[in-house]
Amino acid sequence: MAVPVISRPRDTPFAQIGGAVALDLMNTMSERLSDDRVVEYLVDYGEVVRFAQQLGLIDDEQERAVRGLASRHPAEAIAEWSRVVELREALYAACYEGGPIDPVVQAHAEAVASGTLTRAGDGWEWDFPVDLALPRRRIALAAVELLLRDDLDRLAQCADADCGWVFLDTSPRHNRRWCVASDCGNRNRVREHYARVKRGEA
Repeated sequence: MAVPVISRPRDTPFAQIGGAVALDLMNTMSERLSDDRVVEYLVDYGEVVRFAQQLGLIDDEQERAVRGLASRHPAEAIAEWSRVVELREALYAACYEGGPIDPVVQAHAEAVASGTLTRAGDGWEWDFPVDLALPRRRIALAAVELLLRDDLDRLAQCADADCGWVFLDTSPRHNRRWCVASDCGNRNRVREHYARVKRGEA
Protein backbone atom coordinates (compact mmCIF):
# COMPACT_ATOMS: atom_id res chain seq x y z
CA MET A 1 0.00 0.00 0.00
CA ALA A 2 1.32 3.44 -0.91
CA VAL A 3 2.47 5.70 1.92
CA PRO A 4 0.17 8.74 2.30
CA VAL A 5 1.70 12.02 1.13
CA ILE A 6 0.92 15.15 3.11
CA SER A 7 1.27 18.28 0.96
CA ARG A 8 2.29 21.20 3.13
CA PRO A 9 4.06 24.38 2.00
CA ARG A 10 6.93 25.37 4.26
CA ASP A 11 6.20 28.36 6.45
CA THR A 12 9.95 29.05 6.62
CA PRO A 13 12.64 29.27 3.92
CA PHE A 14 13.66 26.00 2.28
CA ALA A 15 16.41 24.21 4.20
CA GLN A 16 19.92 24.53 2.82
CA ILE A 17 21.76 21.82 4.70
CA GLY A 18 22.68 19.47 1.86
CA GLY A 19 25.90 21.07 0.71
CA ALA A 20 24.65 21.31 -2.89
CA VAL A 21 21.57 22.79 -4.54
CA ALA A 22 20.49 19.43 -5.93
CA LEU A 23 20.64 17.85 -2.48
CA ASP A 24 18.59 20.69 -1.04
CA LEU A 25 16.07 19.97 -3.81
CA MET A 26 15.78 16.36 -2.60
CA ASN A 27 15.12 17.72 0.88
CA THR A 28 11.93 19.41 -0.30
CA MET A 29 10.41 16.05 0.65
CA SER A 30 10.51 15.15 4.35
CA GLU A 31 9.89 11.91 6.25
CA ARG A 32 10.82 10.18 3.00
CA LEU A 33 11.58 6.87 4.74
CA SER A 34 8.48 6.81 6.92
CA ASP A 35 6.04 3.90 6.72
CA ASP A 36 2.98 6.01 7.52
CA ARG A 37 3.46 9.49 6.04
CA VAL A 38 5.61 11.51 3.67
CA VAL A 39 5.62 15.31 3.72
CA GLU A 40 5.80 17.11 0.35
CA TYR A 41 6.92 20.73 0.61
CA LEU A 42 7.15 21.33 -3.13
CA VAL A 43 3.38 21.47 -3.39
CA ASP A 44 2.90 23.53 -6.54
CA TYR A 45 4.66 25.60 -9.17
CA GLY A 46 4.73 28.63 -6.88
CA GLU A 47 6.85 26.67 -4.40
CA VAL A 48 9.16 25.58 -7.22
CA VAL A 49 9.70 29.25 -8.03
CA ARG A 50 10.24 30.10 -4.36
CA PHE A 51 12.82 27.32 -4.06
CA ALA A 52 14.64 28.46 -7.20
CA GLN A 53 14.72 32.07 -6.02
CA GLN A 54 15.86 31.22 -2.48
CA LEU A 55 18.62 28.93 -3.75
CA GLY A 56 19.89 31.56 -6.18
CA LEU A 57 18.88 29.75 -9.36
CA ILE A 58 16.78 32.70 -10.56
CA ASP A 59 16.90 36.35 -9.61
CA ASP A 60 14.09 38.54 -8.28
CA GLU A 61 13.16 39.91 -11.70
CA GLN A 62 12.97 36.42 -13.20
CA GLU A 63 10.92 35.26 -10.21
CA ARG A 64 8.32 37.97 -10.82
CA ALA A 65 8.24 37.18 -14.54
CA VAL A 66 7.66 33.43 -14.18
CA ARG A 67 5.03 33.98 -11.49
CA GLY A 68 3.20 36.23 -13.92
CA LEU A 69 3.41 33.57 -16.61
CA ALA A 70 2.12 30.95 -14.17
CA SER A 71 -0.92 33.05 -13.31
CA ARG A 72 -1.75 33.38 -17.02
CA HIS A 73 -0.99 29.75 -17.92
CA PRO A 74 -1.97 27.63 -14.89
CA ALA A 75 -2.16 24.31 -16.73
CA GLU A 76 1.35 24.73 -18.12
CA ALA A 77 2.59 25.71 -14.68
CA ILE A 78 1.16 22.52 -13.19
CA ALA A 79 2.89 20.48 -15.90
CA GLU A 80 6.21 22.19 -15.08
CA TRP A 81 5.76 21.52 -11.39
CA SER A 82 5.21 17.84 -12.17
CA ARG A 83 8.39 17.73 -14.27
CA VAL A 84 10.45 19.24 -11.44
CA VAL A 85 9.12 16.67 -8.96
CA GLU A 86 9.88 13.86 -11.41
CA LEU A 87 13.42 15.22 -11.87
CA ARG A 88 13.89 15.41 -8.10
CA GLU A 89 12.81 11.82 -7.63
CA ALA A 90 14.96 10.57 -10.52
CA LEU A 91 17.97 12.33 -9.00
CA TYR A 92 17.30 10.88 -5.55
CA ALA A 93 16.96 7.40 -7.05
CA ALA A 94 20.23 7.80 -8.96
CA CYS A 95 22.16 9.03 -5.93
CA TYR A 96 20.69 6.91 -3.14
CA GLU A 97 18.91 3.91 -4.65
CA GLY A 98 21.14 2.91 -7.55
CA GLY A 99 18.61 4.14 -10.10
CA PRO A 100 19.43 5.12 -13.69
CA ILE A 101 20.80 8.59 -14.40
CA ASP A 102 19.15 8.76 -17.84
CA PRO A 103 16.19 10.97 -16.76
CA VAL A 104 18.60 13.46 -15.17
CA VAL A 105 20.87 13.50 -18.21
CA GLN A 106 17.87 13.98 -20.51
CA ALA A 107 16.63 16.93 -18.44
CA HIS A 108 20.11 18.45 -18.60
CA ALA A 109 20.33 17.94 -22.37
CA GLU A 110 16.95 19.63 -22.87
CA ALA A 111 18.07 22.55 -20.73
CA VAL A 112 21.34 22.99 -22.59
CA ALA A 113 19.56 22.77 -25.96
CA SER A 114 17.32 25.68 -24.99
CA GLY A 115 20.08 27.96 -23.70
CA THR A 116 23.10 29.86 -24.89
CA LEU A 117 26.50 30.35 -23.32
CA THR A 118 27.30 33.99 -22.66
CA ARG A 119 30.32 35.80 -21.28
CA ALA A 120 30.26 36.50 -17.55
CA GLY A 121 33.38 38.30 -16.43
CA ASP A 122 36.32 36.01 -17.12
CA GLY A 123 34.11 32.98 -17.66
CA TRP A 124 30.88 31.80 -19.22
CA GLU A 125 27.39 31.13 -17.96
CA TRP A 126 24.17 29.65 -19.31
CA ASP A 127 21.46 32.07 -20.37
CA PHE A 128 17.91 30.71 -20.73
CA PRO A 129 14.62 32.17 -21.91
CA VAL A 130 12.53 33.51 -19.05
CA ASP A 131 9.64 31.08 -19.35
CA LEU A 132 7.91 28.56 -17.11
CA ALA A 133 10.69 26.02 -17.68
CA LEU A 134 13.42 28.33 -16.36
CA PRO A 135 13.49 26.94 -12.78
CA ARG A 136 13.60 23.35 -14.06
CA ARG A 137 16.44 24.13 -16.47
CA ARG A 138 18.49 25.69 -13.69
CA ILE A 139 17.72 22.72 -11.45
CA ALA A 140 18.80 20.30 -14.21
CA LEU A 141 22.16 22.06 -14.44
CA ALA A 142 22.56 21.80 -10.66
CA ALA A 143 21.65 18.10 -10.78
CA VAL A 144 24.38 17.23 -13.28
CA GLU A 145 26.81 19.49 -11.43
CA LEU A 146 26.21 17.28 -8.39
CA LEU A 147 26.68 14.06 -10.35
CA LEU A 148 30.03 15.31 -11.72
CA ARG A 149 31.52 16.06 -8.30
CA ASP A 150 34.58 14.05 -7.30
CA ASP A 151 33.45 13.60 -3.69
CA LEU A 152 30.22 11.65 -4.15
CA ASP A 153 31.60 9.04 -1.77
CA ARG A 154 30.55 11.56 0.89
CA LEU A 155 26.87 11.37 -0.03
CA ALA A 156 25.01 10.54 3.17
CA GLN A 157 21.50 10.37 4.59
CA CYS A 158 20.13 11.34 7.97
CA ALA A 159 20.35 8.47 10.46
CA ASP A 160 16.81 9.14 11.68
CA ALA A 161 14.61 6.18 10.79
CA ASP A 162 12.00 8.32 9.02
CA CYS A 163 13.64 11.59 7.98
CA GLY A 164 15.34 10.76 4.70
CA TRP A 165 17.07 14.13 4.27
CA VAL A 166 20.37 13.94 2.44
CA PHE A 167 23.69 15.78 2.49
CA LEU A 168 27.37 15.71 1.63
CA ASP A 169 29.28 14.65 4.73
CA THR A 170 32.15 17.13 4.84
CA SER A 171 32.87 16.59 8.53
CA PRO A 172 36.58 15.98 9.26
CA ARG A 173 35.98 12.36 10.29
CA HIS A 174 33.18 11.72 7.79
CA ASN A 175 30.90 10.74 10.67
CA ARG A 176 28.02 13.18 10.37
CA ARG A 177 24.85 11.33 11.35
CA TRP A 178 22.07 13.89 11.29
CA CYS A 179 20.64 16.30 8.76
CA VAL A 180 20.32 18.90 11.55
CA ALA A 181 21.90 18.10 14.91
CA SER A 182 19.44 20.31 16.79
CA ASP A 183 16.45 18.59 15.16
CA CYS A 184 16.80 14.93 14.25
CA GLY A 185 19.97 14.69 16.35
CA ASN A 186 18.35 15.95 19.55
CA ARG A 187 15.16 13.97 19.00
CA ASN A 188 17.08 10.72 18.58
CA ARG A 189 19.40 11.42 21.50
CA VAL A 190 16.36 11.93 23.73
CA ARG A 191 14.80 8.75 22.36
CA GLU A 192 17.99 6.76 22.97
CA HIS A 193 18.31 8.16 26.50
CA TYR A 194 14.71 7.21 27.28
CA ALA A 195 15.32 3.69 25.94
CA ARG A 196 18.40 3.31 28.17
CA VAL A 197 16.44 4.45 31.21
CA LYS A 198 13.66 1.97 30.45
CA ARG A 199 16.18 -0.85 30.07
CA GLY A 200 17.73 0.12 33.40
CA GLU A 201 14.35 0.04 35.11
CA ALA A 202 13.66 -3.39 33.67
